[in-house]
Amino acid sequence: MRFKLFNIDFEISYLFFAILSVALFCDNISFLIVILFSSLHELGHIVSLYLLGGRADKITVSFYGIGLKHSSQLSSCREIVFLMSGIAVNLVFAAFDVYRDINCALIIANALPIYPLDMGRCLMLIFDKLLGVGKSYRIMYTVSALLTVLLLLYSLFYKKYSLLFISLYLAFWLIRGNL
Repeated sequence: MRFKLFNIDFEISYLFFAILSVALFCDNISFLIVILFSSLHELGHIVSLYLLGGRADKITVSFYGIGLKHSSQLSSCREIVFLMSGIAVNLVFAAFDVYRDINCALIIANALPIYPLDMGRCLMLIFDKLLGVGKSYRIMYTVSALLTVLLLLYSLFYKKYSLLFISLYLAFWLIRGNL
């Protein structure tokens, strides 16, 4: 489903609605709370983007989460502030003990140095400045692939199925060559 709101393109996957329906049917409130705080995380990105002089182009909601795309030309420092703003939102909620476990999980997931997660994108910006685009791409792809495999193995070994879904999404992202 696609629509435009506040001059931002929105795309919501039908699979997201299917998973949401299953969660509601199974009375899984924690899934809904994760969606809420993931949305607030992205809202932190959007607010900071506008405060930094940029604008959001597209928001995608799918079974693996919420994503924000922008084409604003921000300086590297402003881009890093923009990327860290989502983590900052979850950090504030965790600090005030508002669903601390869920917000801490979102902080940890987004702080993994794996592209396309927030910290992975920050590292890519830093490596671009220090090493140049070609070298930073190879380094980030290698680091992201290695950490994704480790995350996948960890999630299988310890039966952490939410991490399994995240690691499969990241593996799919890397295999498609989206880095």
